[in-house]
Amino acid sequence: MIDMSVAESIRDAYEARTPTSGELIARGEAVMPAGSSRSFSYFLPYPVVFERGSGSILWDVDGNGYIDFASNGLSLIHGNAYPPIQQAVGAALAKGTAWPGTSRPQIEFAELLCERIEAAERVRFVNTGTEATMLAVKLARHWTGRPLLLKAWHGYHGFYDDLSAGLEGQGEIAGRTLLANFGDADSFQAQIDAHGEQIAAVIVEPIPYTGRVTPPPDGFLKAVEQMAKEVGALFIIDDCLMFRLAEGGSPEKFGLDPDLVCLGKWIGGGFPVGAVGASTELMDVFDQRRDDAIYHGGSFNGNPIGCTAGRVAVEHLTAERIATMDRHGAELAAGIVDAGRERSVPVAVEGAGSAFGVYILDAENGSPSAELSAHFHLAAVNHGVYLGPGGELAMATSMSDELVGEALAGLQAAFDDIAPLIKSPEEG
Repeated sequence: MIDMSVAESIRDAYEARTPTSGELIARGEAVMPAGSSRSFSYFLPYPVVFERGSGSILWDVDGNGYIDFASNGLSLIHGNAYPPIQQAVGAALAKGTAWPGTSRPQIEFAELLCERIEAAERVRFVNTGTEATMLAVKLARHWTGRPLLLKAWHGYHGFYDDLSAGLEGQGEIAGRTLLANFGDADSFQAQIDAHGEQIAAVIVEPIPYTGRVTPPPDGFLKAVEQMAKEVGALFIIDDCLMFRLAEGGSPEKFGLDPDLVCLGKWIGGGFPVGAVGASTELMDVFDQRRDDAIYHGGSFNGNPIGCTAGRVAVEHLTAERIATMDRHGAELAAGIVDAGRERSVPVAVEGAGSAFGVYILDAENGSPSAELSAHFHLAAVNHGVYLGPGGELAMATSMSDELVGEALAGLQAAFDDIAPLIKSPEEG
């Protein structure tokens, strides 16, 4: 059993540090479920209410500063209020925010994405990663004439019903969605053997990030790609989160040749932008000059503000900056493992490059403990280090060697706080 007096002291310290956040969340609960419009940011006893951000630092409404490793769910690759984006958007705002036709910023951004992503000869803009995966699914079903999707258990691809299968207790959806185990090529093969002629698309996130960060076993992604193509299904890479791993995203990182690539998160430079990229042949199903074209609307698709910000964000994510983020990630991950070992707190760090998850393990069975991890998260916040509530942690180009060092010191203090909660197997 967890020593509740220790857990309560962590919670008490949080509440003493964030009284205005508590008051505002209580006020928000009168008009929004749980005082929020987003599941990702919620944690007990109540989430932080932020006031402003700059680079890799966030400040809450009580004036507390935090080193930001959540990056708004990995959507701020250059940190908060990135000056080049702020300047570009400031100039663009004077011209208007959304027009009924194509714009120069939209064309320029599309050109850049087609240059960066080998599989993308054409792109189509939407407003979120969820919309991108929805559009990719619609295209795949239209192209193949087949009804089924195959995805991984626990894989998050937005909140579209057919892609929510396998999440939070939801199973397969008859006639719509099949499920297999991420990292287990045989389980994907079994589904393809049984249903291959009815599968329109196989969609995978190269490194699942929501719930538990899970790097793919060597060769797994390529094997699934080949399986899909052998039965005429389209292979979709959901690269909304992991486009950060290389200039050309996960396909470049893992040597993949997807039929469709879905983008979102940071490609908007802090604004809501998503995109789907594919070959000219596939994307031409949206060409309204064709009698069989798919209608695809969206008042803010490819708006000039999002495309202006997105172009700057993508241009500024260079191979050199990716390498620096990866180095910072490796240094912090190693420091976290050392800190846990020095305090006899079992901890796992799982991920790749600049994005990973931190999990406190149950000392008896070695599996991640949601309860202990939640206490660690709250303790980290108390020491000015803001991780995702599920232990998600990612680097931004705004991170510095000095901030990594400060963050490690804060996390070491968080380990000190939770160490008394850990009971060794010998203690029973």
